[in-house]
Amino acid sequence: MEIVQDGGSCKCDYCKTYTSFVMPQEIIEAAEKGELILFCGAGISTESKKVLPFSFYKDILGVLNRDYNMNVSSDIGFAELMELFCETVPNGRKKLIRRIKERFDYIRSFPELYSLATQFHEELAKIPKINTVITTNWDSFFENKCGMSPIVDDKDISLWNTFSKRVFKVHGSINNIGSIVATTSDYEECYDRLTDKPIGSQLKSLLATHTVVFIGFSFGDEDLNKIIEILSSDLQDFAPQYFLITIDESWRKTENKNILPIITDAYYFLHSLKNILIDKKLIETDSVYTFAKYANEIVREVHLGWLSNTEEFNKKLKEYPELILSIAYQDGRQHAYQRCSANKKLGDYILKGYLDKSIKSYNEIVESHHKTGNLLMEYYNLGYLDGLINLQVFQNDNEEKLIAPCFIYQDEYFLDESELIAYINENRDSELYNLLKRIELPAETIPHFAPWYY
Repeated sequence: MEIVQDGGSCKCDYCKTYTSFVMPQEIIEAAEKGELILFCGAGISTESKKVLPFSFYKDILGVLNRDYNMNVSSDIGFAELMELFCETVPNGRKKLIRRIKERFDYIRSFPELYSLATQFHEELAKIPKINTVITTNWDSFFENKCGMSPIVDDKDISLWNTFSKRVFKVHGSINNIGSIVATTSDYEECYDRLTDKPIGSQLKSLLATHTVVFIGFSFGDEDLNKIIEILSSDLQDFAPQYFLITIDESWRKTENKNILPIITDAYYFLHSLKNILIDKKLIETDSVYTFAKYANEIVREVHLGWLSNTEEFNKKLKEYPELILSIAYQDGRQHAYQRCSANKKLGDYILKGYLDKSIKSYNEIVESHHKTGNLLMEYYNLGYLDGLINLQVFQNDNEEKLIAPCFIYQDEYFLDESELIAYINENRDSELYNLLKRIELPAETIPHFAPWYY
């Protein structure tokens, strides 16, 4: 069964490429199993016409024709043009790298452009079941937005299983300028590595055993055709068919039987696949990250407001040492929310069952500290546990206003300090009081429990 996606009626410049298409069942099943691989070209990032009206290719072509009085035809290939630039311009290689970096820096300096350049990557982060990307792009967007670890050269292959998410940088990375593949000679060396070196062997294995979707390549891309030829050469008649996402209708005319084009926008394809996986209840929506940030601000506001007067609080703490339990608890709650927010690019929290496992783990930690009498660790981890439960309740019910009280004493929760103190006055546990009274705290400071407080 194949699922038809409706591109919608909006025809603005940004949405007009969101054309209707049929999502192949093979892609859906591969994504469900975590076996879908994306092979991405420049069209999904800085070279998209949505980001800048001129490509890096045209920029370099313009420099040669304008500043060096050359008459270079626009028919020249990308690698040949970069080679010509390096040969013509004094210190050409250095200046080419500088222009690449300046282009990335320019895009990053304008939030609107950066948002457009990383729109695809932001959406990919919402599909944690896609954990491997191959790319010819130099930028670091997959690393920055999706938490992927870069595999750049042969020595990195030994670390393949070290990372839960990884991106193969076939043409190098701007963060490792010596690795950048741009000129004709660079491409020849790259093809040699893909043919005979460990990184090529790993990529061949991936392409032979996984479902691969190519995205962001223009029609007739010589580099794409060469890479497919190299990586599929040993498979001969058993070479798999690859899917290719493009808005270029010319791809319908391709004679490459190994490529099945799907005519639609790259971001829209990814967005549609994400929604299919959500409907199948394999992943959650990413709204939990927004809620985690909101919940953290609520608890943080309570926490800081409560502890704003250090001198006054220290006096209360001497009379009511039980208050330190709520401090530990609130720190744990905040860290649970903060870690969720910080984890957004990895996407673990939206994987089905992730919070269930985390809650079970922290419940065991709380019980362990309770048995050994480690009160402060118990209450810190109880705060973390309640934070996780709060996130889970939100995912299940989408109740944004549901924030648990932040003050605690034994098994009771309270809205504020006055309720807590009133309860302690009526129900004080003398043994607990004496135990907490003996805890030595730094003078004239507010106790704080760091995230390593397990």
